Amino acid sequence: MKRLYNHYFPTPAFLAMNAFAIDISDQSVKYGELISTSEGPRIGRHGKEKIQAGVVVSGKIEQPAELTKILKKIKDREHLSFVRVSLPEEQMYLFTLSLPRTKNQNIRDMILLQIEEYVPLKAPDVIFDFDIISEDNQNINVEVVAAANTMIDSYLAVFQQADLSPLSFEIEAQAIARAVIPALDKSPVMVVDFGDARTVVSVSKNGRVFLTTTLAIGGIDLTNMIAKNFSLTFDQAEKMKHEYGLNQVSKAQNLFPAILNGISVLRDELNKQYLYWETHNSNNPEHEKIDRIILCGGDANLAGLSDYLELSMKIKVENANVWVNILDIEHQVPEMSFEESLGYATILGLSLGGYDYKSEPVINILPSKEKSILHREYWMRLAIMVLNMYFLVGIVAGILLTPAYFLSQARLSLATEKLELFNQQNPNLFNDNMDKITKDINTKLGILNNMASPYQINDKVLNSLLLNRTTGVTFSQILFSKKDVKAPVVADKAITVTKIELGETPPPVTKTIEVSTLEVHGQALNRDALRTFKTALDANPNFSKVELPISNFLEKADLIFTISITLK
Repeated sequence: MKRLYNHYFPTPAFLAMNAFAIDISDQSVKYGELISTSEGPRIGRHGKEKIQAGVVVSGKIEQPAELTKILKKIKDREHLSFVRVSLPEEQMYLFTLSLPRTKNQNIRDMILLQIEEYVPLKAPDVIFDFDIISEDNQNINVEVVAAANTMIDSYLAVFQQADLSPLSFEIEAQAIARAVIPALDKSPVMVVDFGDARTVVSVSKNGRVFLTTTLAIGGIDLTNMIAKNFSLTFDQAEKMKHEYGLNQVSKAQNLFPAILNGISVLRDELNKQYLYWETHNSNNPEHEKIDRIILCGGDANLAGLSDYLELSMKIKVENANVWVNILDIEHQVPEMSFEESLGYATILGLSLGGYDYKSEPVINILPSKEKSILHREYWMRLAIMVLNMYFLVGIVAGILLTPAYFLSQARLSLATEKLELFNQQNPNLFNDNMDKITKDINTKLGILNNMASPYQINDKVLNSLLLNRTTGVTFSQILFSKKDVKAPVVADKAITVTKIELGETPPPVTKTIEVSTLEVHGQALNRDALRTFKTALDANPNFSKVELPISNFLEKADLIFTISITLK
């Protein structure tokens, strides 16, 4: 789901800070990028710049000025800003730790206390990063990648001098594993990066590198063996190596024995790492066997190499498919040849690390200060994007509202013209004091609104009347009236007795009260319907008196009636 979301709603390039991948070896600087397309990521600009001997030796930068020139050349040609960099295995330390789970724990501090046991450097001289492998109620297992501060500073300096901003410094083996091992493959896999001057051997499980080592043998060594054995120039020997490889049946009958020494050293080292993983490695408690060996690197396509290793080691050996997590080569054609792609495994793996949908970890040993700068850069870019969006919304709103504004102005102008024409046609009306007349009318309307109606009837009374209406009774008219009547008042008994004793007749005592009456006119279907209606009204507590003249019952059907109701 996450991959699908990122496919259809990718992060904007400005906010994502899309970066080129940079792979620096002793012989060359390779670079490349993955670009987002409608069909997923695809290889974009890529290339390779050779490095003179002595500029970088065994991963150490010996001539920073020369390396800076090469990086500036690449930057100016490709217009680069941000880069993701792989660091050489020779200068890196990879190990795992099992830490006890405690309250308020700081994993970084706990690693720092133990790091000198795994790295031959003082703790203050080491920079490291980690990723949690697994955890339970008692322990936390972490993978740690560390390097010397001086080495990291030397790489950071040449990139800064070249005006390039690194987003990550990553161990080379992890980048390669991310490219050549299928994302869902959880089995142990040995990856062999057979380069020009060195060979990096690593073992990965669940997409995570647990074991890595560097062998001081590469394609150049094999070329030199051929050149020495056949008395050829380096270029002639290189051509012969790629033309015949390890095929024993060829025009060059003695080529295989000439390079057998070097290949045997490689095979023996692979065997050693293979056995170590099965028997001693703490990250393989189940003693799982390595499933297969994947070959990559510039000399991995040497003819017969995979067959020789497979026969001698009794394990499946295959050349890497660096596109396995990028595209389906059965239905799409990669932008570079298979032989060339083997040398770009690191570049493609670094680039894949920039895609959010990849689940493999990116253990980034970039210094904390540089990470903070990148975080500030991200938030600044986000703020700029938000402001630009508000500005764009304002422009769009202005464009959409402009026709409405001109239309309203046109209507106002038309109304003004009509008013002027009306005033011209009615000069007397225009000359009168319209404000005074309007004010006088409003005053009179206010007086009328404030006058209380002398005839008001409660909604409760009308609702009672309507609710008591029975089936077969219809109303044609309801009249409401008020009148003042005199009602007798019962005199005080004590006073009456006294006056009787005196022999006097007391005058009648009355008071004036206001009586509200309803006069209901209508028609009843028959006498029973009218009688039922009269009974319901008598039982209503809101009515004090209900009068229905007997004359209303003269007819047997369709009786026209008038009922007088006195309200309480």
